[in-house]
Amino acid sequence: MRIVAGKWRGRRVAAPDTMDTRPILDRAKVVLFDMLGHRLAQPGSLPPLAVLDLFAGSGALGIEALSRGARYCLFVEQSRPIAAIIRKNLDSLEIIREADVLQADVTRAAFKPPPLLPDTPDAPARYGLVFVDPPYRLLKGRTPAAGLRDLFRTLAHSPLIDPDALIVVRHEAQDATSPDLAPLVEQERRDVGNMTFRFMVRPV
Repeated sequence: MRIVAGKWRGRRVAAPDTMDTRPILDRAKVVLFDMLGHRLAQPGSLPPLAVLDLFAGSGALGIEALSRGARYCLFVEQSRPIAAIIRKNLDSLEIIREADVLQADVTRAAFKPPPLLPDTPDAPARYGLVFVDPPYRLLKGRTPAAGLRDLFRTLAHSPLIDPDALIVVRHEAQDATSPDLAPLVEQERRDVGNMTFRFMVRPV
């Protein structure tokens, strides 16, 4: 897989050789990050926010965010071998303090806050961008799996998530119904090929 833009533009990162993950293609990444850049008033890049990459897989989304200007990313991935691939990708890019990998069940994990480093006094104290990219089977039909419903409630109310955070959920495009992501509130959606990106915010 390739990093599309930013300081590591053109660099390649390893992807898991397994059917359990769905690497996101360059075209879809371009669409997603163009939309994020415009929504966050940083066309072509991202502000120095903290990112939470859930069901991280290879870490492609979080790494792309770091390449485009994000200050920090916490990658959360349940599979030990796949979490090891994320660490390998971070090492290859010499990403040390800007990221951590938590190998845990996303729906039960206790997320830690972004680190406050001595030489970065303006570092974000809460997560301003969250990627939620679970296996498609967990968001099939109208009602998400129970663990995901718990996760959406956590994201809606956790003090570690910025009140103005943007939460991006990816699932398979579905003709008849869309998964109910309550209590998160949808602001926008975009279909790209056979996938759907939904841009969610916390309830007021």
